[in-house]
Amino acid sequence: MFSPPKSSNPAERLAYCTGAIQEADRRTELATEQITQQYLLWVGEPYRIVRDEELYRVAGYSSFDAWGRALNGRSGDYMNKIIRVAPVVRALSHITRRQLKEQPLRPLIAVQRERGDEAVRRCWRKAEASGDLTERGLRAAAVACGYAIAPEPQPLRPAKSPAALHSSDILRLTKLQQLAGTDPQRALALCRQVQNDLARLEQDLLNRRAPDADGEPRYAE
Repeated sequence: MFSPPKSSNPAERLAYCTGAIQEADRRTELATEQITQQYLLWVGEPYRIVRDEELYRVAGYSSFDAWGRALNGRSGDYMNKIIRVAPVVRALSHITRRQLKEQPLRPLIAVQRERGDEAVRRCWRKAEASGDLTERGLRAAAVACGYAIAPEPQPLRPAKSPAALHSSDILRLTKLQQLAGTDPQRALALCRQVQNDLARLEQDLLNRRAPDADGEPRYAE
């Protein structure tokens, strides 16, 4: 309960008020974390019973999802996640006051199911010691403790080779300009090749003469 200081010194009064506010924030944050943790513990088992025994049909609902949405706006997907993570929360509730949320705890669901509560607590302590209680950190801890197998890295896809570009393609100036921006040496070589091709074509055309009256071309002798 807030009780204003008796001192008339402004600095002392400010320090007291600042400390009181910070302490209130700390206690509120702690209470919120505990409430969230308790909520996961409280609702996990009731959700499971209603789902597994199909008790939602008693209330006239055709699905677990429809019942949850009508009850408190919770979807079937959300309730199933809470059901799965509840044993993990129960295993950790005695060793931590940190706020326990569903998503970061997902890697420990299989650990609890296959190895039990103590294995869950061991993974948690290892991740906590490394300062990473995220989903990634808990998964790494489970692997380090020997309770999970690290996923194999995805094979690197070979980079696609650029489409072959021939000198005839360079007759389109835009292609040459694009190539010059990425591979100027290649663009220069193609430019010279095109110049040679054009020179040969030009010489061939110069060797030709105008066609005869019958339409047949005449070539230089």
